[in-house]
Amino acid sequence: MKRSFWICLWILSATVLASAQTTFYFPHVANGVVGASQWRTTILLTNPGSATASGTVVLTQDNADLGLGGAPFVGIGFVDQDGAPAGSGGVITFSVAAGETRKYTSTGVGPYAGGFATVVATAGTVTGTAIFSDFRSGRLFAEAGVPAATAVPSQAVFVDTVGFDVGTAFANVGSSSAQVTLTLLNSAAASVATTTQTLGPGNHNARFISQFFPNSGFAGTGRLEIRSTAALAAIALRFDTASGVFTTLPPVTLGAALMSPAIQWLEQRPWLAPLTSMARLLGALQFRIG
Repeated sequence: MKRSFWICLWILSATVLASAQTTFYFPHVANGVVGASQWRTTILLTNPGSATASGTVVLTQDNADLGLGGAPFVGIGFVDQDGAPAGSGGVITFSVAAGETRKYTSTGVGPYAGGFATVVATAGTVTGTAIFSDFRSGRLFAEAGVPAATAVPSQAVFVDTVGFDVGTAFANVGSSSAQVTLTLLNSAAASVATTTQTLGPGNHNARFISQFFPNSGFAGTGRLEIRSTAALAAIALRFDTASGVFTTLPPVTLGAALMSPAIQWLEQRPWLAPLTSMARLLGALQFRIG
C-alpha cells in the first residue's frame, strides 16, 4: 500500500513539473482549393494566466506515403488578427500577455493540402481552438470549431453514416513510427471491419469512413476505434452528404489511454526511466480495471 502511494506521488509530481510548459495539438489543418471549396484554418490562442507566455505553432504537412515521416508545412501562409503575415517556414512564433488572445488564419492560397499543428507554450495556462472554414464563390459556406487535443494511444470517434459521412484525421506526434489499428463497430458493438497501417513519425492521415473501409457496406451508427502503439492526436468531422455542411466530432479517450500524458512526458526524459516504468505499470493496471 505504501509503495503504491509513492508511485502515485511520483507520477503526480511529474505531472506538476510538466505544467510549467504546455503542449497540445490541432490534429488537422486544412488549406487551399479543392473542387468548389477553398479551405482555411484559423488558430485561436489565449492566455488566461497572470504572466506573459511565449511559444510556437509548428505546422507539419502529411506525407502521402504513410510509412514515412511528415515534413514542415512550408507552403501554407497565415495572417494574424491585424491582417499582417504571421510566421514562416511552417512555424508561427507567438507571445501572449496575460489575458490576451491571438488569431492566426491561413490564406487558403494554392491547391488543397493538409497536415496538423503542434502548439508549445512556456506557460501551462495557454489554450486554444481551431476553426475549419469552407468558402465557396468567395463566401463562407460552412465552418466548425475544433478543440485542442492531447495525444493518446487509444481513442474512438462516433460514426453516423445514414445521410452523412464521417471524416477522421489523426497525427503521429512522436519521433518513431506507429502501428495504427482502426476498427469499425456498429451500435451493438459488433466489429464490422478493421484495418491496420503504419504511420511514420510526424505523419498525418485524413480519410472518410467510406475510404478507410470501402468494402464494408456499413450504413448506420457506431464508433471507430483508433488504437496505436504510439500516442496520436485525432479529430473527426461529420459531413451531410447532400449539402456538404459539417460539424465536429471530438474523440473520446478509451480506458488505457488515461495515463498517457504523464507517460509521454516521462518518456521524453530518459533520466526518469524508473518512473516511466512505474507509469506504464499503472497504465496497465488501469486498463484491467477500466
